[in-house]
Amino acid sequence: MNSNVDHRKPKLVFFQWDHSPYSRYAKYMMQHTLDHVRCLEQHFEVVVVNEDCDYGRICDRHEPDLTLFELGYQLNVSHRIDIRNASAHPQVPKAGLLNADSWSWTRAGILSDLDRWGIGVCFSICTTVHDYLPPNLDGLYVWPNFIDPVVFRDYGAEKSVPIMLTGAQVALYPWRRRVFPLLSQSYPCLICPPHTYADARAALALTGERYARTLNASLFVPSCGTMAGEVVRKHLEIPGAGSCLIAERTPMAEAAGFVHMENCIFADSGDVLDLVDSLIQDRDRLRRITAAGHDLVHSRHTIAHRPQIHQWFQLHKALPPGRRIEQEGPFGNVVAVERAAPRFPVRSGRGADRALLANGYASLLRGELEAARKGFSDCLAYVGDLPEGLFGLALCDLAGGDPAEAAIRLGRLIETITVVHGAQDPDPAEWAVYLFALSRLGRDGEARRLADWYPRLSHPALDYIRGFLFAPPHTGPKTANDLPRRPSIHDGFVVTKARGWADLLTELSQPRSSRSVPAGSGRAPAVSRRAAVATVRQLLAHATEFTLTRAGLTALRPNIPSTGELDYLRNVVRQVRRAIYKTPFWSLAADTRRFLKARRERRELFRRVDAAQKE
Repeated sequence: MNSNVDHRKPKLVFFQWDHSPYSRYAKYMMQHTLDHVRCLEQHFEVVVVNEDCDYGRICDRHEPDLTLFELGYQLNVSHRIDIRNASAHPQVPKAGLLNADSWSWTRAGILSDLDRWGIGVCFSICTTVHDYLPPNLDGLYVWPNFIDPVVFRDYGAEKSVPIMLTGAQVALYPWRRRVFPLLSQSYPCLICPPHTYADARAALALTGERYARTLNASLFVPSCGTMAGEVVRKHLEIPGAGSCLIAERTPMAEAAGFVHMENCIFADSGDVLDLVDSLIQDRDRLRRITAAGHDLVHSRHTIAHRPQIHQWFQLHKALPPGRRIEQEGPFGNVVAVERAAPRFPVRSGRGADRALLANGYASLLRGELEAARKGFSDCLAYVGDLPEGLFGLALCDLAGGDPAEAAIRLGRLIETITVVHGAQDPDPAEWAVYLFALSRLGRDGEARRLADWYPRLSHPALDYIRGFLFAPPHTGPKTANDLPRRPSIHDGFVVTKARGWADLLTELSQPRSSRSVPAGSGRAPAVSRRAAVATVRQLLAHATEFTLTRAGLTALRPNIPSTGELDYLRNVVRQVRRAIYKTPFWSLAADTRRFLKARRERRELFRRVDAAQKE
């Protein structure tokens, strides 16, 4: 045996958000972030950094083999850390961990952060991520959800709960909304009230071993994969704890190894009661299905079965010329293949919102604006801040001759990414169409002034808009060829449905009379009012920006221009709040605010119950 072989684990520095505030609220969310670290520790020596830092100094101190950046966390309970000097130590490979829903409003910020920190590869916890990020994004892999087998196991509990129901019945969970009422009105059920992640009462929720033991005592527990058809943690926790999983049949659930009536129940509103009835009458078969589900999860989906990041690292170190790295499906291994070989097929989750968006774009290109608006609005019924739905409505506003409303919608999207999330720049297509809307409002000079406000943005839509605004062709700080192309989260639909950004924006440039616009769609008085409000906002923004500059408080200036559609003053307040997020005062104020909110909600609950009793 060669005694010189180095058996040490490679060292990984994990730049993780500060999730400590969750210790006072939804403790299970805090546990999820700790589980990520424990899973990485299966293959790496892990150093966690969850405070503002200098990347170069961290690398000097720890000499990592790989650095991992947590990206896109979409809940404001946790604190995003500031990482400076990320260009240091270019010899250390970087990877991103997309710890966000696949449909998250933070996706444009994720793409901005990848560019800002020079990250060329990223792993998502969501199996449906390829449905929600640009199709030409290389280096995107899945590091799927898993369970801790020490917690989620068969405790041998008596099956005293026929059906356990957990989770909110909101629009994001359409399958749950269809199935839960049928189950709760047909069988004795243990119903766990839902709490938001930042709710003070979330600390009372079943978590950890108590939650696992309750699952183990239940015959059946349903899990919904959201509108996206995702495999969420519950899909694995339920069978892992020895209960029979009821779920919607989706491509991702099947990719995880679930098979109807072998290790789970695939059901919907039309057959769920019949299937549950049949298994209640046939307990032996129910026990076999439950045991098979338990075995599937413990053999394929535990903390020990997620080597994808380590596999990529080992391949990347020794990847020969002429080969590239791919993943064998959403739960598969990361492997090296010949560069000339066909790409592995990407499994789609066939999310409900994706179909609605496709219909919206198809209707928009046919000039059927009401149908297009309905398609985009129906997406927002699932998730109110879904960027694709808001962007689609802005395109409808432009097509319908209302650039003022389009500019307002786009301004909100830009604020959300640059100020709320903290990215260095917005989605390039959203910024380009915002400039286009300003031009349609007759504000060409302002649009030209802002064309290079975010100098790192390069995108076909921006090329078109800059060519539209400038003659002769404009060159900013760098030419478009000098900058790497920044993908947009809207690229997939525009390229496949509209044959590219130039065609779409050319179509929107046509006079209103050349398109089919519903009668009575003109809104001149409303446009005039919005223009007046925008003018007042712009004056306030200029005054605020001037005051901050003269006072030496430039750190409080938000990363947006002082235009009428972008609420500059409100975003200055956000910057002030962000500056005190990590102080003891902020934690105390947040706790007090949530306590008072919980008291108000409880009084409202008492009022509703009292009113119901009097009826």
